[in-house]
Amino acid sequence: MPLELLSVAEMRRIEENCVGLGISKLQLMENAGKAVAERVKRLCEGSHRPCKKIAIICGLGNNGGDGFVAARHLSREFLVHVVLVGYEKGLKTNESQKNWNALKHLDCSVTLHQGAAIFSPKSPLKNLDGYDLLVDAILGTGLTGSVREPERTVIQLINESKTKTLSIDTPSGDRTETMVNADYLVALHRLKAGTTIRDATVCDIGIPLEAELYTGPGDMSFHRSPESHKGENGRVLIIGGGPYTGAPTLAGMAALRSGVDIVTIASPRAEIIAGFSPNLIVKEVGTERITSKDVKTLLDLIARHDSVVLGPGLGADSETIRAASTLISACDNLTLDADGLRALATAEYEASTIAVTPHQGEFAALTGDTIPSSLQERIAAVKAFSREWNVVTLLKGRIDIISDGTKYRLNKTGNPGMTVGGTGDVLAGLVGAFSTRLDKMQAASTAAYLNGCAGDVAFSRLGYSLLATDVIDCIPDALFEQSRLS
Repeated sequence: MPLELLSVAEMRRIEENCVGLGISKLQLMENAGKAVAERVKRLCEGSHRPCKKIAIICGLGNNGGDGFVAARHLSREFLVHVVLVGYEKGLKTNESQKNWNALKHLDCSVTLHQGAAIFSPKSPLKNLDGYDLLVDAILGTGLTGSVREPERTVIQLINESKTKTLSIDTPSGDRTETMVNADYLVALHRLKAGTTIRDATVCDIGIPLEAELYTGPGDMSFHRSPESHKGENGRVLIIGGGPYTGAPTLAGMAALRSGVDIVTIASPRAEIIAGFSPNLIVKEVGTERITSKDVKTLLDLIARHDSVVLGPGLGADSETIRAASTLISACDNLTLDADGLRALATAEYEASTIAVTPHQGEFAALTGDTIPSSLQERIAAVKAFSREWNVVTLLKGRIDIISDGTKYRLNKTGNPGMTVGGTGDVLAGLVGAFSTRLDKMQAASTAAYLNGCAGDVAFSRLGYSLLATDVIDCIPDALFEQSRLS
């Protein structure tokens, strides 16, 4: 996997996935602080003058927690003064609180300053030029909006000092009007998007490749605004049915269980589908099958929804496939499944607007080639297909493969009981639902993970007796379990 710059959201996903792998956030913070301390030692060893006195200026979040750990690791060799910009009661995470508590026991080797006292005459902030190095651990990548007080004043004091400054992960206030002018940077795990400091060192903090490569709890980190109204959390349109009524119904019910507000199913069998659940909005389109005569009506529906799922139960009639090809060209946020995949070759569409969710037989039909036996060969095939067709591909299998043609992810949740009919329709509905709030690559990854987790919950209760409807019923339990992990 290429070592591209990481966004804030991607780094958060990776950290949460570490928790799913059994690597605690406290352990990651310990590794990060130790890596910062090692970098400080190397800088001091290379300095032209003796380096004895260090001020570590910390905020209330995890960036500050990294600074606390660094202070502890430096305390045997240096005079360390820790400035907490705020009061300890305001520390935002358990990890930061635990590491602050550890510092409070070091009454000989570390001096602590907090609250209003940090601006007193005896505070390190009043004599920053008296230190050999400053460590900026005030604000990390989670900053939103402008820098507020008292952080703003503290950053200004750091910038007025002539002492060299090292920032942890990102300069505090990065890309705002109040930003630490850091001389050095220790990037944790990877450089973050937007980093411009020349003297940046990337430090390993013990994050394994699996935390990036495999889906996990971090893929489930999304929230609903308390101020939102009906429809603002996603409107999904399922186009399918005709020969089969169960498939679009399963996709629609799964989409609803994922947390979107509104799911509409457009199908010739509207009356039958409406009888399955009062939660679904059902529009009758066509008679026996969807044909080109129904395109105008469907285009009007597409315009009123955020995301479209095309294909479940659609049927392979040639006139239906022609209509599907036209619909593909009209969608800017589409999940294509089952018989809808047959229309991809004749459609025109923009890159990155479509996620396709084939099983291995369907993928072989799309590529005209057999499925490779090894995982690495399958990954290469999925990447090549995604790149050539300008789609995000979710190839279903024992290990799901998700790729946009450049990067890829793997999902290993799920079990053999999920070979039962209908679970693919559940997955398509979830991809369509998550596409209302996430980009296609992330939507497909999240859907694969949740679908497998729900299937695992169902299997733990029902074994090989599980049905696709049981997977849908277990989605809330899987979501609750993932919220506990993160």
